[in-house]
Parts: sequence; C-alpha cells; structure tokens
Amino acid sequence: MITVPARLESLSRDRLALPLLADGEEYRHQLADLVDGALAELFAQACERTGMTGEGVALAVVGSLGRRDAGPASDLDCVLIHDGRDDIADFANALWYPIWDAGLRLDHSVRTLAECRRIASADLPAALGILDLRHVVGDETVSLRAQSAVLADWRKTARKRLPELLNSVEHRMEAFGELAYLIEPDLKEARGGLRDAVVINALVATWLTERPHGELDAAVRTILDVRDALHHVTGRHANRLILAEHDGVAAAARVGVHQVASAETASDALLATLGEAARVVSAGLDATIRNAKRALKSPSPSAVLRPRMVRGVRKAPLLRRLDEGLVEHSGEIVCAADAVVDFQLPLRAGAVAVRSGLPISPPTLDSLRSAPDIPVPWPEPARRDFFAILVGGERVVPVLESLDLAGLLSRWMPEWALVRGRPQRSPIHRHTVDRHLVETVSKARLPVGPDGEVLAVAALLHDIGKVPGGGDHSEVGAAMVAPILTRMGWDRHIEDVEFLVRHHLLLSETATSRDPEDPAVIAEVAGVVGDVRRLDLLAALTSADASAVGGQAWTAWRQTLITTLTENVRASLLGG
Repeated sequence: MITVPARLESLSRDRLALPLLADGEEYRHQLADLVDGALAELFAQACERTGMTGEGVALAVVGSLGRRDAGPASDLDCVLIHDGRDDIADFANALWYPIWDAGLRLDHSVRTLAECRRIASADLPAALGILDLRHVVGDETVSLRAQSAVLADWRKTARKRLPELLNSVEHRMEAFGELAYLIEPDLKEARGGLRDAVVINALVATWLTERPHGELDAAVRTILDVRDALHHVTGRHANRLILAEHDGVAAAARVGVHQVASAETASDALLATLGEAARVVSAGLDATIRNAKRALKSPSPSAVLRPRMVRGVRKAPLLRRLDEGLVEHSGEIVCAADAVVDFQLPLRAGAVAVRSGLPISPPTLDSLRSAPDIPVPWPEPARRDFFAILVGGERVVPVLESLDLAGLLSRWMPEWALVRGRPQRSPIHRHTVDRHLVETVSKARLPVGPDGEVLAVAALLHDIGKVPGGGDHSEVGAAMVAPILTRMGWDRHIEDVEFLVRHHLLLSETATSRDPEDPAVIAEVAGVVGDVRRLDLLAALTSADASAVGGQAWTAWRQTLITTLTENVRASLLGG
C-alpha cells in the first residue's frame, strides 16, 4: 500500500482553511505554494519507493495551477513528463494513487515531449492547458523543453488554429450566456469569464496581438476573487454562482463594500461588480480577436500605418474618412490626427459605429472619456447623433455597450448609474436592467418622424424607475422622464414618453390577466390610451419589451392575447 504523505493528506483542509486575503493574488500564490510543497514531497516519496532518480522526469502543473491562480478547491491538473523511459508506469502510479487516496480531484496525464506536442496539436483544451505549464519538481529541463516546443508549435500553427479557437468562444457563449448579465453565472465558462481570460492569453502567446491595455488584469482578479470566495463558502469545487450562495459569497469576497450606485444589497453589489469585470474581459477578448485577425491578413500589422512612397516622396498613410474627426484604421473607428475631442465627438463616434458596423477602437474610447460634458440643454446636433445611435437595430447593443463601458452613458444621463448592472431576480428576465433597456431599444420598430424619437427614448427609459429603494417602477420612471428629457432638449416629447413609461405594462398585464374581448376591459384600456397614435406607440413598446425579455414573456399565446386586445381597443377608439 502506498502511503499518503502528510502534506498531501492535509492539502484539501489546508487550502480551505487558508484565510481569504484582501490581496487576492497573494492569497492564490499562497494556495499554489501549498500545492507545490505537497507535490514536491509526494515526488520525493515516489522516487524513494520506485528507485527513480528524477533525472529525465518532471512533474508539472497546467491550467489554473500553472498560472498560480487556482482556487482553494480547484482540481489538481498534473502532467508527468519524461524522456521516453519504459519504467514510468510504476512511478506514475506512485504519484496518482496517493492523490486519490487523499480525496483530491485529479486530472492527470503522462507524456513524453513528442506526446505533449502531438496532444496539443490535436486537442485545443489540452493545448491551452500546456501553454500555462509550470514546472514543480524533478528535471526542470524536461518541463521547459515541453513548454517551449508546444509554444513554438502554437505560434507556427496560429493561422490554422485560430478558427477553432474562435468557434470554441462562440459555442461557449451559446451554452453559458454572458456572465455580466446573468443571475446565476458560470464564472469560468460564461462569456467574459475566466475561460475567456485564458483565450486572451493564448492569443497573445501567438505574437499576433498585444495584451489589451487598461483594466483587464484587475477585472480578471475580481472574477478570481469571487471564485475563491465561492469555493471558500461552499467548501467544494464550484464555478456556478447560484442564487443561494450570493449573500455568503458577497460577504466573503467583500464585494459589498464597493460603492455601486445601483446596488441595494451586498448581493446586488456582488453581481454589479462581477458584471463590470466580465464586461471588461469580454471587451478585451473582442479587441484581441480583432487584432489577431488583422495580423493574419497582413504580413506586417503596422503596414497600414507606414508612410507611402509616391515618386520617391514619403506621403501619409491613406485612412478612410468616416465623419468629422473620425477615420477608419484596420477595421476600427479611430480619431483623426486633427480631431478635436469636444462634447460632440463621442456621440458622433457612436453614430458612425452604428452606421458603419465598425467598432470604436479601445484607444479611441479612452480618448473619448476626456470629452467635456454636453451643454444643457443638449444642442440639436447632439440629439441628432444620439438618436442615430438608438435607431441602429441590433448594432445599438455593442455600440451602447462600448460607450457605457467608457463611462459615457452615465455622464450623459446620470440616472443610468442607478440601473447600471442592477440585477433582476424575476424568473422571466435574463438581463440586468441596463442591458434589458438597450436590448429593448434594439428590438423596437421605430416609425418615421417625431414618433420614432418618442418610441426610441421610451424604450431606453421604460424601466429606468427600477432604482434601489424605489416603489412601482412605472411610476418612479415616469417621474424621472421630465428631468432627463429637459436636460436633453427633448421637452416636446416629455408628455408622450411619460405616458409610455407609466403604462408600458398596460397591454401585456391586461391581456394576460383579463378577458381581451370583454367590452368593459376594452373601454377601460381605451380610456387610458386616449387615441390610436398612442396605442400604436404603446403596442410597439410592448412588443419590443417582450421581445427583449424573450422566452415565456413573448410566447405565441401571449402575443395573440396582446394583439387581440390592441386591435379591439383600436376598433373602439375608431368608433367601431
């Protein structure tokens, strides 16, 4: 029988007993040191038991252990690398069985250098894991040779592997959704989670792109801190932050002390802070993917900006002008050399992004943060560009997302901060309040003319009353309309938008809770609506709102009931 070394036998308890630190990175390094110490002791015992000298054999860790960011209940991902010897099986058993006997979760493999390369070339998850390989004990030369060979292969085959890597990103988002907007997110697999941070590292390792600048590292640390707290609170390996664990994790992670305007409770602050971090990771991944794709299309990523030689004279590179102060560079919107960063430029950039389908480059977004405040009331050009953003259909979502991440939406509309990242614990909602508002705008079928402005603004504001400590969100929101629209210079729309925000649930709630064919019900709704124009606007908002929620909020049954009520009210208003 193989004895379990003392440090390995107590490793599970020791990791969970290690107190969480304010410095999460230092905490995770201490966890890694515990694992390394236990594995080194185990390796020495296995050498003594089997007579192995350790020469030509190395025990390494991969994945989160390789990055030294594993949690207190994370699996042990180990790989035993050797130089091709035949007597490796007994030595491997002397390593793996004590780990299992200690009750630890183990993902293990035994590979030669050639096998490491072959497995990495055939299996994407294995390749990503080996890219993070870290030597623990044994012959370090063996570990370094394996890591270097796999890394070199990864760079050589980047063009071929990139589509597979991007497909894996898309499939995960379809399966797990977006971390930033979920009530019970998977911290590892959801879009904007820890797996995406690994993908960013893998793309950077190809040398096709640089690591995104800015807040990415801090965002990843935030998600890791929450993951650590989840392990600590549950005492087990877990990546899904279920509702029942929110309060405990918020307290353990100390996320609730963050100043989050939209947070009513510590668990609200947890989700808002986590969501903000996930949005940063997601944006960082998008930028990294764009850069990698661009590098693959060009023999030199800097070629676009190189001066041109015309008859021996150096000329400035050609950049397509998109609008005043804005040009296209390598598929992104960037500031022109002579751009003036005034209050109009961020709005203009958003309008151009919607119109062209091009993303605003991260450095340009950083520049737009410094734009001065918009004068109050907003000048007509500001309203025009803002409305141009709102009419963008599906494009409005990524554009407003990027502007919001740059802090611009809350500057333009301070009330936005009260719903930004605010979770909705209703079972029918799949998004935070702010994301639901943006999704509703994207789904709205806007009429031509002034009513298009009315519907677009109403869609953006219909749930703005879901603020911390508020009452009936429809009434609270309606009371917020006048200050917002007065500031924006849309005074003429105040009455209509107030009506739509106050009554945005009228058709759906009435149709699904009462008889849409009942003359008394029809007359009651007609009395509230008043005329066909407002009925059409309300019906359009109802459809956009329900479509943005999706699922059970917009089933064929509900749609039929709402349509029936709407048509009956229309007939009543027309004197039918």
